[in-house]
Amino acid sequence: MITLYQLASSPFSEKVRRALNYKQVPFEIHEVERAAVPQGRYADVSASGKFPSIVIDGTATQDSTDILIALEAAHPAPGLYPQAPREAALAHVIEDWADESLYFYEITMRLSWEHNLEGALDEFMVTMPGIPRDTLRTMVLEGAGALVKTQGLGRKAREVVVADVGRHFAALDAMLDGRDWLAGTTLSAADLAVTAQVSALLYAAEARDLLAQYPRIAAWRARIDAIAPR
Repeated sequence: MITLYQLASSPFSEKVRRALNYKQVPFEIHEVERAAVPQGRYADVSASGKFPSIVIDGTATQDSTDILIALEAAHPAPGLYPQAPREAALAHVIEDWADESLYFYEITMRLSWEHNLEGALDEFMVTMPGIPRDTLRTMVLEGAGALVKTQGLGRKAREVVVADVGRHFAALDAMLDGRDWLAGTTLSAADLAVTAQVSALLYAAEARDLLAQYPRIAAWRARIDAIAPR
């Protein structure tokens, strides 16, 4: 059986779980204890310390995009990538947009804004046992805040970040105009990557208010949930 080594709080873990469920591949989940990673406890499944990591037939793969590629090779049907070259390229670009752009918005709004953090703390406590909740709250706020300040979003005014996310949601809504899926005629890695980041964004009250304006996005997420549950 496939083993998924995950951090419960990570949208990339959701992306991989959805892919496994879509392909109806049996798997088991191992929750990674964050404090044990630098101690080398998980070196056999992730020498880099990067998670999620998945073990297929004894071979470990990290990075959600690389994991989906490995999963596609081992279990090709149903496929995660369109056959037509243009649609496959579009899926690649959208997946990267989710993983490398939307991700930093969810980190900013969900984990570095204190009023949105409470809902995510339970997931962090699963992978950081023994740390008092108040201490953990401070650790997450400071760690996420430092990350997004280095990346750049953390140096923007909050109202500007919210406006940015509004534009991203408007773009997502426009991509769904007249079609069920983001790339091709069936669900693809693009849909899984974007919906996982949207799930994380929705911990933020501001993102929930924005998304309420886009019933087409809600319907798209419902279609994904029906065939690739998280």
